[in-house]
Amino acid sequence: MQGKIKQEILDIETTNIKLQRAGWPETPLSPSEMSNVLGVDGVISSNYSMSKPMSEGGAIALSLLTGAYGATNEVNVTMSIYDRNTSTLIWNFDHKYSGGIGSSPCTLVDELMRYASKKMPYLVY
Repeated sequence: MQGKIKQEILDIETTNIKLQRAGWPETPLSPSEMSNVLGVDGVISSNYSMSKPMSEGGAIALSLLTGAYGATNEVNVTMSIYDRNTSTLIWNFDHKYSGGIGSSPCTLVDELMRYASKKMPYLVY
């Protein structure tokens, strides 16, 4: 198993209902509070941002003028797993992924999530 742990994941509908009953998102909850409300061992949180630092035309012009290609799409992700029992962060993934001419934000997110899932210390069953 390469040192990985199997863990059951709470379904999204149940998660949303339990969080709404606890007053979230109007009432902010810490990861420890969320795990208590949900009745789970831990919480996975994530934050994604996408940007377009340069247009396709700008990237082509830059490559013609300098021979260097610039990024036309960027995706930043931060994922964390918090433990309920210790109220601590037990895993963090922070990564920036860039794509050049012809890339799309959707493709970058798919590639980034594939990479992140290989780094996560849990297997979902």
